Amino acid sequence: MYRGNYSVVPYVIPGKYVCYAFSYTGGALIQWCIDTLAKKEKEIADQQGISVNQLLENESESPTGMLVLPHFAGAATPYMDTGSKGAVLGLTTGTTVSEIYRACMEGVVYEMMLNMDYLQACGVQFDMLHATGGGAHSKVWMQMKADMLNVPITALATVDAGTVGSAMLTGIAVGCFQDLTEAASHMVDKRATYTPRPEMHEKYQRVYEKYKKLYQAVRPLV
Repeated sequence: MYRGNYSVVPYVIPGKYVCYAFSYTGGALIQWCIDTLAKKEKEIADQQGISVNQLLENESESPTGMLVLPHFAGAATPYMDTGSKGAVLGLTTGTTVSEIYRACMEGVVYEMMLNMDYLQACGVQFDMLHATGGGAHSKVWMQMKADMLNVPITALATVDAGTVGSAMLTGIAVGCFQDLTEAASHMVDKRATYTPRPEMHEKYQRVYEKYKKLYQAVRPLV
């Protein structure tokens, strides 16, 4: 964990700990793609009465085969390299904006896979995951994450999970709830669970083997 630059801190439950694995870009990279490349697509989506995210997600398929290094604001765990830059590989004259958009989504999750590999090598096992924030509202991205990470993922209605978690702890402290289980039953709203598809995981895994070499290949050039 030290080699992977992971912070491990005591949790609110005695004897339990929290390990932080994170990325500097996730939804921000998707927003960059929309603001920079998808201006025309945004106009079309407005005319159709749907979000530009829906339009772009429905116009391409995964895996794209492209490689996006999502270090547009530097690299967090496991590299902690603020000088790293983003990269998009695999472009052709036939590449569409929707394909770049989906490749950015994939790049964010490949980085999650990389962190998962590091943590599993340390003995950490993942049986399931919860997802919060704006990305958890995208069914396409949620299914993609389940397929790529190969674990079930439950999307939560909560956007600001940290705020809700703090409110739960406050409720316990002032006697509104007996424990975290009771607090969660009142304040955690599970929207849907996405189950990994083995055939899709195999396809993503083949691309991921290339992705694992991407940082080492790009970093010396930038």
